[in-house]
Amino acid sequence: MIRVLSICGLQLLAVSPLLAQEADIARVFTEETVPLYAEAAAAYLDWLGKAADAEVGDKEALVRHLHWVALITPEESPINRSVEALIADEGTPDDAAAIVSWWHQQDPLPATLYNERVEEHLYRIYRARREYAYRRDPLGVDDRGRVFVRLGRPWREAIITLQSPRLLTLPLEFRLPRNEIWVYRDVHDDAHYLFVQLSRRRPYRIDSPEALIPPNLRGRRSVGILLAWMENIFGQLAMEHDHYGAVYDAVVNYTTLPTSEPLAPYEFSQKAIQDTRTRDDQHQLRRAKTVPTSVTHVYGNAVELKPQTRFIRFLEQDGSTRLEAYWNIDLNTLRPSRSMTRRLQQLRQAISSDFILSVALAKRDEEFDPKEIRIRRYHLPQDTGQETPIQSWIIPNFSSASPVAMQWSLHWTVPDSIPPQPAAAWAIGVTSIDTLEALRGDGASLEISDLKPLFLESPKNFDGALPYMSKIINATTPLALYFEAYFLRFDEQDRTNYTVEYSLNSEGKPPIAASFEYEGETSTVREFIVVDIGRWAIPGPFTLTLTINDRVADTSVSRSLELDFEE
Repeated sequence: MIRVLSICGLQLLAVSPLLAQEADIARVFTEETVPLYAEAAAAYLDWLGKAADAEVGDKEALVRHLHWVALITPEESPINRSVEALIADEGTPDDAAAIVSWWHQQDPLPATLYNERVEEHLYRIYRARREYAYRRDPLGVDDRGRVFVRLGRPWREAIITLQSPRLLTLPLEFRLPRNEIWVYRDVHDDAHYLFVQLSRRRPYRIDSPEALIPPNLRGRRSVGILLAWMENIFGQLAMEHDHYGAVYDAVVNYTTLPTSEPLAPYEFSQKAIQDTRTRDDQHQLRRAKTVPTSVTHVYGNAVELKPQTRFIRFLEQDGSTRLEAYWNIDLNTLRPSRSMTRRLQQLRQAISSDFILSVALAKRDEEFDPKEIRIRRYHLPQDTGQETPIQSWIIPNFSSASPVAMQWSLHWTVPDSIPPQPAAAWAIGVTSIDTLEALRGDGASLEISDLKPLFLESPKNFDGALPYMSKIINATTPLALYFEAYFLRFDEQDRTNYTVEYSLNSEGKPPIAASFEYEGETSTVREFIVVDIGRWAIPGPFTLTLTINDRVADTSVSRSLELDFEE
């Protein structure tokens, strides 16, 4: 069945080979028809999924979009190689499926039915094609458009102008090229770009400050004007980013303290220009390594929420895997960002003193597309303690074919709302459980659950013991481990015979171990082991490993925890 969504007279086919018409997608984002963003994003992914088909519609536009994907993926990465293969018309359906799966994995809010990152990407493309157009470019944009699609709107942008009265009266042949400087302090300190347009027929390109100095100013006769020019442009550049401060300081010191530099004015100016060139070359090399290939701003001004989590796998009687997800949040570590608080004040939105925590769990398919979403909400009044109680979520029939994602968002409440309703979200956190495999439930060999660390309220009292959530531990922490072992073999007396050993290890340090012998009458055992952390007195990270040895079958299986010992 074909479903057609019609809003404001615009029709976009939701499930059809024809839905991937780029003109429809372009129209949605060019006209910023926000209600249709999700449909257009779905059409885009469906279109990419057909990239290897010989008869896919609008092949030229599809290749152009593949170039955009190549722009935001690291070179030599598997996904980039798939993109390049499809661009060269050498790709396979597996390459196209890999791109779609990769896009699902980029979803910053996986517990929603929408892929906000795809919507953001498409919005940036069509915004760039409007604001930073250059028709002669294969992608239709200048360098500003490329950076915009990668990193979004800059944290700050400025234009370098001539401000000195002496320079403003120069003849027309001494012109300052059009330029823009973009600074992304929210991304990385190296993320700043100077764009220069050398003539109206040329595009804006990433360039060095040297490009802001007219060639006819660099002779000996104009050295006085040249130094004033350099002081003017580098003074403004230094205000935008301290990367340019060293050259500015050198020029100012030379012009105000002539005895501080033995070089004559012309020789000094050439040395300063060469220094500018060298510094910019070094910066571009460093920026290529430190600045991410792409950045999302889907979270807006929300701060990052980092719950403490533990994911523990157990086997059920039918051989399926049960995943137990535990989490809690230290509210004392969270503070709304200044920019968000200021923004809400500008909008005259009241800031409440209590919160609502929304927690969502999404089960996804093999392509990481969400298929089942469950949501819980918790009201946290003003007098809420510093740390939320440990919460759990049970996921039956867990497998790598159904990866799981969890999402937390902390909201202010709408003032005076009864019952309390969520307002703006000021903290967001996401974790994906996509590297865990299901436990082996076929009974062919010994298997063990993950380790469940427990905090003991009283020695050897395991009833009601809560999971130990922190990775930091000290000598006085009353720690126990709960685990389950499956498919132990029976000896001739129909009994199991096995040992349980735990060891504490750190690189370059002698391990500490303890071993216990057991006999039983069942092939599945559920055990508690108290761990004497006090025996380990070495500060820093260490590994706690538990090993089950089946002495009848002569097999063993181990599980480990990474902890950090603190004095």
